[in-house]
Amino acid sequence: MLDIRRQNLNNIETIHLQGILNAETSPLLEEILHELSKQPLPMILLCVENLEYISSAGMGCFIGAIGGIRKKGGDLRFAGMQPRVKRIFTLLDMEDFFSQFDSMEKGLASFSDKK
Repeated sequence: MLDIRRQNLNNIETIHLQGILNAETSPLLEEILHELSKQPLPMILLCVENLEYISSAGMGCFIGAIGGIRKKGGDLRFAGMQPRVKRIFTLLDMEDFFSQFDSMEKGLASFSDKK
């Protein structure tokens, strides 16, 4: 099960993920990211401190969305990544592809270059 909570903070869409992101739970997140990628300047911060597991299908959500988001000058970044999730990013050689921050506050501040 995946719990998704959204809030907009100073034009940054903040998405809190809790639970397991896999083939079964990823379609809803994929739909949300697709919707957000249509914004003029999509700035998305994924807060993943309570994400317990991510599969390759879950990673596919991010990879599928990032091209359209960056094409518009926006970005998709991560905050609060725990070691078990970070390990998946490392195994898939994605840790340098997505910006990661220790806290939500640092992640939000990182978007100051986009405003």
